[in-house]
Amino acid sequence: VRGRCRRDNLKEMGEEELWELINDNRHRISLGVRPCIVIPYLRQARVLTEMDEDEILSCHNLTNRCMRTSYMLDLLRTQGRNGAVALLESLMIHYPTLYTQVTGRKPSTEPSRFSGLIKYSELTEYLVRAVTGMQKELQEARCEAGRMSARCVSLESEIGQIMEQEEKSRCLQSENERMQRYLCSLQREVTKLKDEKCDLYIRYTAAIEEQAAVNERLHNLNLQVSDGHSSLFCALGDTQNDHLFPARQDILAQDLAEAIDSQVELAAQLRCYREENEQLHRDKQGVCAGVDSVLLSSWIRKCHANSAK
Repeated sequence: VRGRCRRDNLKEMGEEELWELINDNRHRISLGVRPCIVIPYLRQARVLTEMDEDEILSCHNLTNRCMRTSYMLDLLRTQGRNGAVALLESLMIHYPTLYTQVTGRKPSTEPSRFSGLIKYSELTEYLVRAVTGMQKELQEARCEAGRMSARCVSLESEIGQIMEQEEKSRCLQSENERMQRYLCSLQREVTKLKDEKCDLYIRYTAAIEEQAAVNERLHNLNLQVSDGHSSLFCALGDTQNDHLFPARQDILAQDLAEAIDSQVELAAQLRCYREENEQLHRDKQGVCAGVDSVLLSSWIRKCHANSAK
């Protein structure tokens, strides 16, 4: 702070010194001062008029607070030394920290420290109102701080709950992925069993067709055997009646024996086919039961997973 700022009282400083001091800190004042706070004091000190106040607070060309404060300083500059003194006194009341930064002095609300622009009674009344207002603002600020503190505690609790839910969600997601992999493996197994079931159906159908062919062949052989018996009986009758040679009887007997052997062989083959058919039928039932069991197990696990969510 320059040497002139170290004087015991601002009253000793001239107009140019005061405004040079203010202009040196113009940017700081423009950023830190709200015109609506200091205008009541400046109005009471009669350095601003009601028209000035309306222009500062309502002019559309002044688009932000810094511009309004800067314009207010320009209006105060036209009031000479009184404008500078009134501004610094308003800072001492409403912005004590800024007042110290600008002047290098500690603020004081002692009436003797003021310039006398406002009558003592009016100044006292204004200071009382200002102190009351600041106490009210302080109380409101404390209440707001309490509310914000409670809000912070609430938010911290909510954050904790959200993090806990997120952890549960990650666990559920991991379990879901595991169940999806398991379900895919079950689906592959079901597909494999279905393929095996299809193969069994094909083999079963082929066995049925082959059995039908064997039955037809057996039927034909039975007819041949019947025909052989008839021929044999006829031949025997003819032999008795016509006195045929014994050689013909032997031939007929041999044909009959071969037909009987063929019938026995076909009967054994038919029995084997029937046994194989029964085995295929049992295999088919086992595969169907396995498929149903796998599907039921998959459905139960999926229900458990959904209920866990």
